[in-house]
Amino acid sequence: MKSQPQPNEDARARLDHIVDAQLCAEHDGDIEAILALMADSIVHDVVGSADGPIQGLEAVRRRYQESLAATVHESDVPIRRSYGKDFVLDEHAWHGRLTGRAFEIDGHGRWISYRVLWILEVRGSQIVRQTVWNDLASIRRQLL
Repeated sequence: MKSQPQPNEDARARLDHIVDAQLCAEHDGDIEAILALMADSIVHDVVGSADGPIQGLEAVRRRYQESLAATVHESDVPIRRSYGKDFVLDEHAWHGRLTGRAFEIDGHGRWISYRVLWILEVRGSQIVRQTVWNDLASIRRQLL
């Protein structure tokens, strides 16, 4: 199996900046800052989501509006990052409250914590594809 070329230090710093800015914007509930990091033709795939992968900034805007309306994002705790030439895999623990309906569950304001795995594919300084795996088994154990 051929190994993936590793980014140099500058490219790695650029990828870290993009991921950190995305996490900060999500934490702050700043949809415009979230979208500013994404290409117009962004493909956003929340694995297990009923609406599957979506494409384009307006579709992503609607997805984030729904998600942010249903949650209070308190913190993220980094677990690990792995890098490729034009992508970063970020794993972190999400901590917050589910105040509305998300993951097909009514949260009733309950506090939850779960792992999130992101793969962000980047061209230049924009995210062209974001694939998200939320630890749904953990979420369900805490809320059901």
